[in-house]
Amino acid sequence: MKIIYYTSGITGWGRVVRGISVANALKRKGINGDFTIISSIQPVFQFEEINHIVIPFEHENILFGKECRNSVLYKTLKKLKPDVILFDLIWYMTYNFIQDFDCKKILLCRQVSDQYFSIPLPGQKLVFNPNHFDIIFATEPFKSVINMQQLNPIIVRNKDEIYSHDIALQKLGIKNNKPICLLAYNGEPGEYKAIKKKYSYLEEAEYQMLYSTNYSGKSYFPIADYFNAFDFIISGAGYNAFWEIIYFNKEAVFEPVPRHFEDQYWRVQNCQEYYFEENGADQLVDVILKL
Repeated sequence: MKIIYYTSGITGWGRVVRGISVANALKRKGINGDFTIISSIQPVFQFEEINHIVIPFEHENILFGKECRNSVLYKTLKKLKPDVILFDLIWYMTYNFIQDFDCKKILLCRQVSDQYFSIPLPGQKLVFNPNHFDIIFATEPFKSVINMQQLNPIIVRNKDEIYSHDIALQKLGIKNNKPICLLAYNGEPGEYKAIKKKYSYLEEAEYQMLYSTNYSGKSYFPIADYFNAFDFIISGAGYNAFWEIIYFNKEAVFEPVPRHFEDQYWRVQNCQEYYFEENGADQLVDVILKL
Protein backbone atom coordinates (compact mmCIF):
# COMPACT_ATOMS: atom_id res chain seq x y z
CA MET A 1 0.00 0.00 0.00
CA LYS A 2 1.42 3.37 -1.06
CA ILE A 3 0.55 6.13 1.39
CA ILE A 4 1.31 9.82 0.82
CA TYR A 5 1.23 12.41 3.56
CA TYR A 6 1.05 15.86 2.00
CA THR A 7 1.47 19.18 3.79
CA SER A 8 2.82 22.61 2.95
CA GLY A 9 5.22 23.09 5.86
CA ILE A 10 6.15 26.59 4.73
CA THR A 11 5.46 28.12 8.15
CA GLY A 12 7.51 25.55 10.04
CA TRP A 13 8.26 21.87 10.15
CA GLY A 14 5.67 21.10 12.84
CA ARG A 15 3.26 19.89 10.17
CA VAL A 16 5.89 17.46 8.92
CA VAL A 17 6.10 16.06 12.46
CA ARG A 18 2.52 14.84 12.12
CA GLY A 19 3.62 12.93 9.05
CA ILE A 20 6.42 11.37 11.08
CA SER A 21 3.82 10.45 13.71
CA VAL A 22 1.84 8.52 11.08
CA ALA A 23 5.01 6.79 9.88
CA ASN A 24 5.75 5.73 13.46
CA ALA A 25 2.21 4.38 13.83
CA LEU A 26 2.56 2.35 10.63
CA LYS A 27 5.80 0.90 11.96
CA ARG A 28 4.10 -0.04 15.25
CA LYS A 29 1.48 -1.94 13.27
CA GLY A 30 4.17 -3.78 11.33
CA ILE A 31 3.09 -2.20 8.05
CA ASN A 32 5.94 -2.25 5.57
CA GLY A 33 4.12 -0.29 2.90
CA ASP A 34 5.55 2.61 0.92
CA PHE A 35 5.09 5.81 2.96
CA THR A 36 6.20 9.22 1.66
CA ILE A 37 5.98 12.73 3.09
CA ILE A 38 5.63 15.57 0.59
CA SER A 39 6.19 19.12 1.83
CA SER A 40 7.78 22.43 0.88
CA ILE A 41 10.27 22.69 3.72
CA GLN A 42 13.69 21.20 4.24
CA PRO A 43 13.49 19.55 7.68
CA VAL A 44 15.89 20.50 10.44
CA PHE A 45 16.40 16.85 11.32
CA GLN A 46 16.89 13.70 9.32
CA PHE A 47 14.12 11.14 9.66
CA GLU A 48 15.10 7.52 9.93
CA GLU A 49 13.65 5.31 7.21
CA ILE A 50 11.10 7.90 6.09
CA ASN A 51 11.01 9.04 2.49
CA HIS A 52 10.57 12.81 2.33
CA ILE A 53 10.19 14.69 -0.94
CA VAL A 54 10.68 18.45 -0.83
CA ILE A 55 8.85 20.33 -3.58
CA PRO A 56 8.68 24.08 -4.23
CA PHE A 57 5.74 26.06 -2.88
CA GLU A 58 3.97 26.89 -6.13
CA HIS A 59 2.13 30.11 -6.94
CA GLU A 60 -1.66 30.19 -7.12
CA ASN A 61 -1.47 30.96 -10.85
CA ILE A 62 0.02 27.50 -11.35
CA LEU A 63 -2.06 25.38 -8.99
CA PHE A 64 -5.39 27.11 -9.56
CA GLY A 65 -5.06 27.87 -13.26
CA LYS A 66 -5.31 25.94 -16.51
CA GLU A 67 -1.72 24.72 -16.17
CA CYS A 68 -2.27 23.03 -12.79
CA ARG A 69 -1.46 19.61 -14.26
CA ASN A 70 1.98 20.89 -15.16
CA SER A 71 2.70 21.73 -11.53
CA VAL A 72 5.43 19.95 -9.59
CA LEU A 73 2.84 18.86 -7.04
CA TYR A 74 0.62 17.22 -9.65
CA LYS A 75 3.51 15.49 -11.39
CA THR A 76 4.93 14.27 -8.08
CA LEU A 77 1.63 12.74 -7.00
CA LYS A 78 1.13 11.16 -10.42
CA LYS A 79 4.59 9.63 -10.33
CA LEU A 80 4.08 8.12 -6.88
CA LYS A 81 0.71 6.53 -7.79
CA PRO A 82 -0.63 6.52 -4.21
CA ASP A 83 -3.30 4.23 -2.82
CA VAL A 84 -4.02 6.70 -0.01
CA ILE A 85 -3.31 10.43 0.27
CA LEU A 86 -3.38 12.07 3.70
CA PHE A 87 -3.87 15.82 3.41
CA ASP A 88 -2.69 17.81 6.41
CA LEU A 89 -4.99 20.87 6.35
CA ILE A 90 -4.28 22.03 2.81
CA TRP A 91 -7.44 21.09 0.93
CA TYR A 92 -7.06 23.91 -1.59
CA MET A 93 -3.69 23.11 -3.19
CA THR A 94 -5.10 20.15 -5.15
CA TYR A 95 -8.57 21.64 -5.60
CA ASN A 96 -8.51 21.74 -9.41
CA PHE A 97 -7.13 18.27 -9.99
CA ILE A 98 -7.83 16.10 -6.95
CA GLN A 99 -10.44 14.08 -8.82
CA ASP A 100 -7.76 12.90 -11.25
CA PHE A 101 -6.49 10.60 -8.52
CA ASP A 102 -8.36 7.34 -8.13
CA CYS A 103 -7.29 6.63 -4.57
CA LYS A 104 -8.57 7.12 -1.03
CA LYS A 105 -8.24 10.67 0.22
CA ILE A 106 -8.30 11.67 3.89
CA LEU A 107 -8.22 15.24 5.20
CA LEU A 108 -6.67 15.78 8.64
CA CYS A 109 -7.77 19.05 10.19
CA ARG A 110 -6.65 20.62 13.44
CA GLN A 111 -8.57 23.59 14.87
CA VAL A 112 -9.16 26.27 12.26
CA SER A 113 -11.70 29.05 11.86
CA ASP A 114 -14.61 28.52 9.51
CA GLN A 115 -13.12 31.13 7.17
CA TYR A 116 -10.39 28.64 6.34
CA PHE A 117 -12.80 26.76 4.10
CA SER A 118 -13.39 29.64 1.71
CA ILE A 119 -10.33 31.05 -0.05
CA PRO A 120 -10.70 34.29 -2.05
CA LEU A 121 -8.51 34.48 -5.15
CA PRO A 122 -8.26 37.03 -7.96
CA GLY A 123 -11.29 36.41 -10.14
CA GLN A 124 -12.56 33.38 -8.20
CA LYS A 125 -13.25 31.91 -4.79
CA LEU A 126 -12.36 28.38 -3.72
CA VAL A 127 -15.05 26.89 -1.50
CA PHE A 128 -14.31 23.65 0.30
CA ASN A 129 -15.94 20.62 -1.31
CA PRO A 130 -16.30 17.71 1.14
CA ASN A 131 -16.91 15.36 -1.78
CA HIS A 132 -13.23 15.65 -2.65
CA PHE A 133 -12.41 13.46 0.36
CA ASP A 134 -13.45 10.02 1.50
CA ILE A 135 -13.00 10.92 5.17
CA ILE A 136 -12.54 14.23 6.99
CA PHE A 137 -11.03 14.00 10.47
CA ALA A 138 -10.90 16.65 13.17
CA THR A 139 -7.66 15.91 14.98
CA GLU A 140 -8.64 17.86 18.07
CA PRO A 141 -12.06 18.51 19.69
CA PHE A 142 -13.25 21.67 17.95
CA LYS A 143 -16.52 22.59 16.27
CA SER A 144 -16.55 23.43 12.59
CA VAL A 145 -18.97 24.40 9.86
CA ILE A 146 -17.62 21.30 8.07
CA ASN A 147 -18.90 17.91 9.18
CA MET A 148 -15.93 15.94 10.50
CA GLN A 149 -15.31 12.66 12.24
CA GLN A 150 -13.37 12.84 15.51
CA LEU A 151 -9.84 11.54 15.83
CA ASN A 152 -7.64 11.77 18.91
CA PRO A 153 -4.71 14.18 18.60
CA ILE A 154 -1.81 12.85 16.54
CA ILE A 155 1.31 12.34 18.69
CA VAL A 156 4.84 11.59 17.55
CA ARG A 157 5.48 8.88 20.18
CA ASN A 158 3.45 6.53 22.33
CA LYS A 159 3.87 6.60 26.10
CA ASP A 160 5.99 3.45 26.21
CA GLU A 161 8.40 4.69 23.53
CA ILE A 162 10.12 7.63 25.22
CA TYR A 163 13.28 7.51 27.34
CA SER A 164 13.10 6.58 31.00
CA HIS A 165 13.96 9.26 33.55
CA ASP A 166 17.55 8.09 33.99
CA ILE A 167 18.27 7.60 30.29
CA ALA A 168 16.75 10.97 29.43
CA LEU A 169 18.97 12.69 32.01
CA GLN A 170 22.00 10.85 30.67
CA LYS A 171 21.29 11.84 27.06
CA LEU A 172 20.73 15.45 28.10
CA GLY A 173 23.98 15.47 30.06
CA ILE A 174 22.25 16.50 33.31
CA LYS A 175 23.88 15.24 36.51
CA ASN A 176 22.68 17.41 39.41
CA ASN A 177 19.52 16.87 41.45
CA LYS A 178 17.80 20.22 40.94
CA PRO A 179 14.29 20.12 39.41
CA ILE A 180 14.45 20.62 35.66
CA CYS A 181 12.35 23.11 33.75
CA LEU A 182 12.13 22.87 29.97
CA LEU A 183 11.40 25.97 27.95
CA ALA A 184 10.50 24.65 24.50
CA TYR A 185 9.30 27.02 21.84
CA ASN A 186 9.21 26.87 18.06
CA GLY A 187 7.51 29.90 16.56
CA GLU A 188 7.96 33.18 14.76
CA PRO A 189 11.19 35.21 15.10
CA GLY A 190 11.16 37.30 18.26
CA GLU A 191 8.58 35.24 20.13
CA TYR A 192 11.10 32.89 21.68
CA LYS A 193 13.26 35.73 23.02
CA ALA A 194 10.24 37.43 24.57
CA ILE A 195 9.07 34.26 26.31
CA LYS A 196 12.58 33.40 27.50
CA LYS A 197 12.88 36.89 29.01
CA LYS A 198 9.51 36.55 30.73
CA TYR A 199 10.66 33.43 32.56
CA SER A 200 14.28 34.43 33.11
CA TYR A 201 13.67 34.64 36.86
CA LEU A 202 13.48 30.84 36.96
CA GLU A 203 17.20 30.62 36.21
CA GLU A 204 17.84 32.00 39.69
CA ALA A 205 15.06 30.00 41.34
CA GLU A 206 14.90 26.34 42.21
CA TYR A 207 14.96 25.08 38.61
CA GLN A 208 17.73 24.05 36.30
CA MET A 209 16.67 25.44 32.92
CA LEU A 210 16.87 23.60 29.62
CA TYR A 211 16.06 25.45 26.39
CA SER A 212 14.90 24.05 23.08
CA THR A 213 14.03 26.21 20.07
CA ASN A 214 14.20 26.19 16.29
CA TYR A 215 15.67 29.70 16.12
CA SER A 216 18.71 29.73 18.37
CA GLY A 217 20.56 27.55 20.81
CA LYS A 218 19.98 23.81 20.86
CA SER A 219 16.89 21.97 19.74
CA TYR A 220 15.93 18.43 20.70
CA PHE A 221 13.86 16.26 18.40
CA PRO A 222 11.47 14.91 19.20
CA ILE A 223 11.43 16.72 22.52
CA ALA A 224 8.80 14.28 23.81
CA ASP A 225 11.54 11.62 23.98
CA TYR A 226 13.00 13.48 26.97
CA PHE A 227 9.76 14.30 28.82
CA ASN A 228 10.49 11.95 31.74
CA ALA A 229 13.43 14.17 32.69
CA PHE A 230 11.35 17.35 33.14
CA ASP A 231 9.55 18.50 36.26
CA PHE A 232 7.94 21.51 34.60
CA ILE A 233 7.53 22.74 31.01
CA ILE A 234 7.04 26.18 29.50
CA SER A 235 5.70 25.81 26.00
CA GLY A 236 3.94 27.43 23.11
CA ALA A 237 0.38 26.34 22.38
CA GLY A 238 0.77 25.11 18.82
CA TYR A 239 -0.79 21.77 17.97
CA ASN A 240 2.18 19.41 18.45
CA ALA A 241 3.62 21.03 21.56
CA PHE A 242 0.27 21.35 23.31
CA TRP A 243 -1.03 17.86 22.66
CA GLU A 244 2.26 16.14 23.44
CA ILE A 245 2.20 17.77 26.89
CA ILE A 246 -1.43 16.78 27.46
CA TYR A 247 -0.90 13.21 26.25
CA PHE A 248 2.14 12.67 28.49
CA ASN A 249 0.39 14.48 31.38
CA LYS A 250 3.21 16.92 32.09
CA GLU A 251 2.90 19.91 34.41
CA ALA A 252 3.18 22.94 32.16
CA VAL A 253 2.31 26.53 31.41
CA PHE A 254 1.37 27.52 27.86
CA GLU A 255 2.12 30.72 25.99
CA PRO A 256 -0.43 31.08 23.16
CA VAL A 257 0.18 33.59 20.38
CA PRO A 258 -2.05 34.89 17.55
CA ARG A 259 -2.03 32.85 14.37
CA HIS A 260 -3.92 33.16 11.09
CA PHE A 261 -6.95 30.77 11.10
CA GLU A 262 -5.73 29.01 14.28
CA ASP A 263 -6.86 30.00 17.79
CA GLN A 264 -4.20 28.89 20.25
CA TYR A 265 -6.03 30.70 23.06
CA TRP A 266 -9.05 28.46 22.45
CA ARG A 267 -6.80 25.41 22.76
CA VAL A 268 -5.39 26.53 26.11
CA GLN A 269 -8.76 27.57 27.51
CA ASN A 270 -10.74 24.51 26.42
CA CYS A 271 -8.47 21.51 26.03
CA GLN A 272 -6.15 21.28 29.03
CA GLU A 273 -8.38 18.63 30.60
CA TYR A 274 -9.07 16.73 27.38
CA TYR A 275 -7.31 13.50 28.26
CA PHE A 276 -7.01 10.52 25.93
CA GLU A 277 -5.09 7.26 25.94
CA GLU A 278 -4.91 6.12 22.33
CA ASN A 279 -2.66 8.04 19.97
CA GLY A 280 -4.65 9.48 17.07
CA ALA A 281 -1.92 8.29 14.71
CA ASP A 282 -2.69 4.69 15.70
CA GLN A 283 -6.42 5.31 15.23
CA LEU A 284 -5.72 6.74 11.79
CA VAL A 285 -3.66 3.73 10.71
CA ASP A 286 -6.49 1.42 11.82
CA VAL A 287 -8.84 3.38 9.56
CA ILE A 288 -6.43 3.23 6.62
CA LEU A 289 -6.08 -0.54 6.92
CA LYS A 290 -9.86 -0.93 6.63
CA LEU A 291 -10.20 1.17 3.48
